[in-house]
Amino acid sequence: MIYFPVTQGSEEWNDLRKGRANSSEFEGHIITSKKWEPVTGQSRRRYALRLVTEQILGLSLDNFVTPAMLHGKDWEPKARAAYEMKYGVDVENCGYCTNDEGTAGASPDAFVGDDGLLEIKCPEQPYIHLGYYLTPETLRDEYWVQVQGQLYITGRKWTDLISYFMNLPMACVRITPHPEFQKKLDEALRLFINDLALLADLARERGVEFATDRQDPQIYREWLSEEDVETYLASLRARKDETNG
Repeated sequence: MIYFPVTQGSEEWNDLRKGRANSSEFEGHIITSKKWEPVTGQSRRRYALRLVTEQILGLSLDNFVTPAMLHGKDWEPKARAAYEMKYGVDVENCGYCTNDEGTAGASPDAFVGDDGLLEIKCPEQPYIHLGYYLTPETLRDEYWVQVQGQLYITGRKWTDLISYFMNLPMACVRITPHPEFQKKLDEALRLFINDLALLADLARERGVEFATDRQDPQIYREWLSEEDVETYLASLRARKDETNG
């Protein structure tokens, strides 16, 4: 594992995630949650195209924020403190982790000691949390692939997956690496990373310039500015004049 001590949600964190397969996206894009098979079809291709586009632009395309995400961000510190009080442990905020090759990453919410991870869910609606508390297996099943992906990336021994809503009991499920799933995930991820590299190679062969290849440190600009349009029109007028002349 390679660890980057950045603040989750920061510009540095987004910069590390862009163009790289992340555990929160493994399900539905890289591996199926039921049969543990590599994902095929348009969902996988769209995800690969999105990552390659991020590599080309040098920008994250995943900047949308929903009300549920804002709710989770606001409540996460409370959930972390409640977990520490309930289990009598100190946790360390986690930044961003990648595998040794740097081809895939994960952002668990916290490290617990030397062996554990903490993944926090704060449902926007209390009845969703109550469902997790009454039947914890539904919490485990919903986030199984994401958590297994975090364990795969970090090499940690377990994750406490919790759901928190104030004034209701906390739901907590401890998940350990599943050997068979980890093997299937490794195979599916390596296949995806290989296909991602082939797609990037194809883009370069077609003349697409990647952000990492550009000498200009300014990695973003509008594709068509007024200056671009005027330059193009001037060239058309010049060619027309040459033809008429």
